Amino acid sequence: MSRSIEPIIVIGAGVIGLSCATVLQSRYPQAVITIVAAEFPDSNVPSADYASAWAGAHYRPIPQSTAQLRDEAQLAFRTMEVMRNIARNSPDAGVATMQGIEYVENPGDDVSGLRTGDVYAGPGDGFRILEQSELPVGAKWGCDYQTYALNVHVYCQWLLDRFVARGGKVFQYHLSRASEAFDLLQRDGGPPIKTVVNCSGRNFDQDPKMKIIRGQTVLVKQQYCKTITRQNRDGSWIFLIPRPRHGGTIVGGTKEIGDFYEKARPETRSKLLQMCVEAFPDFVGSVEEFEVIKDNVGRRPWRDGGVRTEVEAFGQDRRIVHSYGAGGRGYELSWGIAERVAQLMGRNSNIPARL
Repeated sequence: MSRSIEPIIVIGAGVIGLSCATVLQSRYPQAVITIVAAEFPDSNVPSADYASAWAGAHYRPIPQSTAQLRDEAQLAFRTMEVMRNIARNSPDAGVATMQGIEYVENPGDDVSGLRTGDVYAGPGDGFRILEQSELPVGAKWGCDYQTYALNVHVYCQWLLDRFVARGGKVFQYHLSRASEAFDLLQRDGGPPIKTVVNCSGRNFDQDPKMKIIRGQTVLVKQQYCKTITRQNRDGSWIFLIPRPRHGGTIVGGTKEIGDFYEKARPETRSKLLQMCVEAFPDFVGSVEEFEVIKDNVGRRPWRDGGVRTEVEAFGQDRRIVHSYGAGGRGYELSWGIAERVAQLMGRNSNIPARL
């Protein structure tokens, strides 16, 4: 007798939801997996809450100064490995490996202990501390390493197209809470839904640890060849992130905790472009040279204490597998998080997995 296969619902079509759905589809090839989301990569005018549409996005490692950051580093290392494979084997996915450079004006203990040859972005990253002669005026510390950047629109659409081509289902709907998904698709006497994977970003504002970080950047037509970040003495940042496949370059950016304003502030654009000219004169010589494509404003769903990846029982035989709150590190941690979700799914699961 064949075993009935439980359907799975994944809430959210941002990079975490798409990555989780992809991994689960591979792990449970006989299960019908449906992504339920208010917005998808092909949305005409994505909202500020659809943060994946507005991201840079590049991988800039964070020194492992706390237990949370050490755990995130392992997720990032795994994601780096997968992204390298995608860049090598699927050039149409919008992922490219490239040099990453960082300059810091006021280095703290978290970077002062690093040494050339350390693992920073992941094994084999070629991490190197820059010589003083290689630093720009004002910078006291710097490094370079191999990393990656993404064209977010191309990449997310690539993930979605692959998911659908392999039998995945999509349903556009604005849920009010995660538990609503259990009954959303019940029709025609189909099997009951017992597992919901919650990749909603903010968990419908039901988690007191959740905050948003407003990010504003500028997409310009000029194409840079590497991703570069400068941390200024006053705590502000300026960075350049190339978008592969001739997608221009992101000039950024801001990190404004608790700011829900969804429109671009013209004064922020002007400041970012001026800071870019001053910090990276090899890119453009003056603000007037920029060919601005558009301003980007996204609300990054940041959770105090780190991304939540755990199972919550909902009644006797239902469960919600939570995976939300990655803040500005959604792309950087995506594949590591997705594999962790799959591991949680495998415990006490009635769904036969392909290992």
